[in-house]
Amino acid sequence: MKLYHFIGIALVALGLSACKSDLDSIPDSFPKTHLIEEFTGQGCGHCPRGMDSVHAFMEKNPNYILVLHHTYGTDNFTVSGSQKIAKQLNVAAAPQACIDRTKTKSADGNKIVFNPISALHNFDTEQLASTTYASVNIANEYDPETRLLQVTVSGEICTKDYPQLKLTVLVKESGMIAAQADYYHTENGWKEFRHANAVRAVLSDPTGDIIKVNKQRYSDTFAFQMSKKWNLDNCSVVAFLTEDFKPVVQAAEKPVIEGTKGGADILHEGITPY
Repeated sequence: MKLYHFIGIALVALGLSACKSDLDSIPDSFPKTHLIEEFTGQGCGHCPRGMDSVHAFMEKNPNYILVLHHTYGTDNFTVSGSQKIAKQLNVAAAPQACIDRTKTKSADGNKIVFNPISALHNFDTEQLASTTYASVNIANEYDPETRLLQVTVSGEICTKDYPQLKLTVLVKESGMIAAQADYYHTENGWKEFRHANAVRAVLSDPTGDIIKVNKQRYSDTFAFQMSKKWNLDNCSVVAFLTEDFKPVVQAAEKPVIEGTKGGADILHEGITPY
């Protein structure tokens, strides 16, 4: 009995030591990168003003990643993954936006989804955490001959106590020229408008894939055939972790083609009015 008892204590000690060592090499926390999702559409005349509000906000707050879901009707940039995300968040109009899919105090009240035109000009960023318990790292490998993109997303979790985490991975593109309704900048809208940050494909399940954590680390790989119609110099991969579907725990972005900006320097812009 004593021998078994000693072995049991030793095994428990080893187990505790292993758990401790898993966390020893991981930081206590990670700087938080926030995710802004805007719900828009080419037929939405209020949406360019909503985009103006988001960009003005991001100029003052650089640690935010922006993606645009074209879910106001169906247009050139609508994808089924965006539609599913909008449905899960109960988005019923445009422009609408959310930050980290979490409730925030805004002009629209304590809501997850809000109107960026009214809510972002005086948005209090201090209500959002500056650190988080997980990291997200993106590694892209692109084959120009096959146009096959392989995305590996990995990271660390600095706590043993966390809810079920899901990983969402998408590709967005900027610099596309297409029509856009606009009630504020021109009388009849734009025949040519430069669109930016539009979701082109969702590589994971739109609600996120459950991640497998091993010794406080995770990794998952996605393969996707990039369209010949896309300018890959203006494309980037966005990956983010959520607690189930919401809120967003951590986000990251990386250009598809190494050495490019992935369209980061391209903003929406009216070019040719009707």
